[in-house]
Formats: sequence, C-alpha cells, structure tokens
Amino acid sequence: MTTNTSEMQLNSINIDLYVSMIVCISSVVISTIACLLIITLIIITRNLHSSTNLLVSSTCLSTLFYLIISTMNAFVFYTSSSSTDWSCRIRGYLYYFSLSIVIYSYMIQAVSRLFWTVLYKHRYLLSMKCHIYLIIFKICISFLLSLSTIITKDIVYRPFELCLVPMKYTFHIFYLLTIGFIIPIVIITIIYGIIYYHIVHATANFRQTLHGTKRDVKLARNILILLGIFLFGGFPTVLYIIVSNTVESAPNVLFLIAITTPSVAIAIEKIMTIVLNRDIRQVFKLRWLKWFSYCKTPTNRVQPITYTNNRIINLTNTQKSQQNKTKTLNTRT
Repeated sequence: MTTNTSEMQLNSINIDLYVSMIVCISSVVISTIACLLIITLIIITRNLHSSTNLLVSSTCLSTLFYLIISTMNAFVFYTSSSSTDWSCRIRGYLYYFSLSIVIYSYMIQAVSRLFWTVLYKHRYLLSMKCHIYLIIFKICISFLLSLSTIITKDIVYRPFELCLVPMKYTFHIFYLLTIGFIIPIVIITIIYGIIYYHIVHATANFRQTLHGTKRDVKLARNILILLGIFLFGGFPTVLYIIVSNTVESAPNVLFLIAITTPSVAIAIEKIMTIVLNRDIRQVFKLRWLKWFSYCKTPTNRVQPITYTNNRIINLTNTQKSQQNKTKTLNTRT
C-alpha cells in the first residue's frame, strides 16, 4: 500500500513537472518572438527612433537575456549535466542578475514616462543621452545587487534542485526579494500614481469632460494591466517563500508555479507592449497588411478572344451585344 502511494505521488510530481516545462517552453517561445518583433520594428522604422522606444528595446534585450539564462538553468535542472558548487553559484548569480535587470527595466520605463508627462519642461530629461544613462544605471545596479549570491556560499549544488538560495537562509532570501522585486514594484506604483494624479488633476481645466474621462479611463486601465502583470509574476514566489518558512516542506505544485509564473508574466507583458503601445501597434498593423498583400497571388481573369476581319474582338463583349439584341427583339414582338 505504501509503495503504491509513493508511486502515485511520484507520477503526480512528474506530470506537474512536465506541465510546468511545457508552459515554460511555450512562454519562452512567445516572449522571444515578441521581443525580436518589437526590436526589428523599432530598428527598421524611422518614426520609432525615440528615447522611449530605446528603453523598450533595452527591456526586450534584457528579457532575451533572462530567457537564455532561464533556459540554460532549466536544461541543467532537467539533465543534471553540471554538479559543482561553483558552476551552480554562477548560474544562480546569472539568474538573479537577469531577473533584476528585467524588473529594473520596467522601473526606468516608468521613470521615463514620469519625465515625459510631469517633468517635460526639463529638456535634458527627455534627451537620448539621459535615457542611455538610465540603461547604464539599470545594468550597474542589477550587477551589484546580485553579487551576494557569489560572495556568500549559500548556493550549493543540490540534486533535483534549482541553483537558487535555499529557504533556510531567510535573511538572504529577504534581501534578494526586497531589492529585486518589492522596491522596484513600490517605485513603479508610486511613479504611476504620480503620473495619473498629474494627468487627471493638473489639466482638468483644459480638457473636455467626455474626452478627458475616456483618456483617464484608458490610462488607468493601462496602469492596472501593467501592475497586474508584475504582481502576477512575483506573487507566487513571495507566497512560496512565506509557506516554505512556515511549514517544513512546501508543496511541489507551489514550487513549480513559483518558477513558471515569471516566464508567463513576461510573455503576457510583451504581448501587451504591442497592444498598448500605439506607435508600435500601428507600425505592426501597417507592416502586417503590407506583408499580407505581398503574399496574396493575383488572380487575373483571362477572357477568350477571336479574330474577325483582321480585328481582335472580345467574345464577352460580343456575347453582351448579342444579348442586348435579343432583348430588343423580344420587346418589339
């Protein structure tokens, strides 16, 4: 009886693992296609060469880097091809670094929106150079904040475990969670709150009621969508950490959800970038319609012709004239 129960539990874990792997692979494929599409559209379209879209391209590149690291870690996890502590520590550092650089990419995008909506009078803040400095800041802070995974020896190789900081190191986990997720999300929320307040109240006397209401609703919708995606990607991880520190062993399903939702959230965010970004969406529609029209094969209708008294006569026209003659004869009779 005990053997059957253990076999059923093992089969259930394997099924959950396969489902998690399929979801992760699908999310990686969707995110990769969306990122490459966005980067390509921005490069080949002159109208999209702006400081804002520079940050969008930087976010896509950071996402591709995160997907590569996640795929590499998943490959090692499923194949157990590397079993040294140092290599595991390096993979753990790259994972935390890539995840931080993605989250801080969204944060500097929020800062850029703050520049364009609230601080637009300061022209330097809207320049390309200032946005390049934001990208450099993002890379540097992500690089430095994740160094604790290499400096300490908390990450060691464990069979059938990801190369992450174990749950028993509560302070280290709390540090990584705070600087890698909580602080950026709080900053993003505050910035979007300032933007929404400024647009709704600062220009209330200069807009019509109906148009202003529609714009406010659209802005609030976009902000809620982005914040919802961020919370969806990070909440299962926070929940798993809390449960792991509360009980002896957290459910395996919760662990698989915690490692799957970031990839799913990134895929959803990339799709919503195309949908919510008006400039990219319009360029995508134009390119798609142009490409689709090229793919259509023109079907020209060939009409039969004949020669009569050294003249080329179209049979369809002859048939029409004959039909007209018969109609006139019928009316006369």
